[in-house]
Amino acid sequence: MTDFYGTRQAFPAAVLLPALPALLAIALAVWPLPGAARRLNHERINHEGLKTARTAVILRAGRSPALGRAAVLGAAALLGILLLGPAGSVSGALLAALAVRYREHRLRTTRGVRSLTELTAGLRVLIGELGTGAHPSAAAASASTDTGGDVSELFGDLAVTSRLGGTPAESLGAKRPPPELLPATARFARCWRMSEQHGVALGRLLETVREDAEHRVRVVRDIDSKLAGPRATAAVLSGLPLLGLLLGETGGADPIGVLVSEPVGQLLLLVGTALLCAGVLWVQRLTEVAMRP
Repeated sequence: MTDFYGTRQAFPAAVLLPALPALLAIALAVWPLPGAARRLNHERINHEGLKTARTAVILRAGRSPALGRAAVLGAAALLGILLLGPAGSVSGALLAALAVRYREHRLRTTRGVRSLTELTAGLRVLIGELGTGAHPSAAAASASTDTGGDVSELFGDLAVTSRLGGTPAESLGAKRPPPELLPATARFARCWRMSEQHGVALGRLLETVREDAEHRVRVVRDIDSKLAGPRATAAVLSGLPLLGLLLGETGGADPIGVLVSEPVGQLLLLVGTALLCAGVLWVQRLTEVAMRP
């Protein structure tokens, strides 16, 4: 195989040796830090010195997401230029950006399902406590204890506001929750406000919010399982160009040498990578639209 400068050399050993620093940089960029998410329990104390809500707070320590993305893109670009020349640098950065986008989308989906599941569990506890005649602040404190993350903090704030004589509906509307919880918390606030203004049983109203959240979780999980097949098909189709390159190398056609050393090969590498990324982005777009409950 010939490199970008027209020199014959063995592939891939002679090329992979200088690429080892880039590979190490990618590994360090995506390696999870120990204790990156530590869950600490603390007590909230009101002005009377009474313990009002026990909330779980997730402290996320470690690298910023933007810095991690930049490190991955930079390492991929460096690896690309070492292996495939200037066009390989652009192609590596594009493929790395595509992989980062897909990973973040999957994390958002998982986090949204987890948050809605926590919310339904907290609402179940809240409704049960209200059904036994408990004060709303005590019921919200119990829901905060039995949940975690943003949901626990939401119920903790609700308990504090109710204990201090504030309006829980205003507390729910004032603090902007995570995007995945926004529709449910908006309905939560409306139901609480309706109960305060019209005297409707709060537990019955909150039951509709809980049922709607559970329905959303079921829909998202069902669609996600049904999309497993199309995702697998898209992954196989995306890997076909690489399979073609490997078959060409085994047959002695030296396609990688053409891509690395010839100007036309560099252009074809850019065009092929762009088309591959466009196809994967289109599939991701279709699945993202389908995942919306």
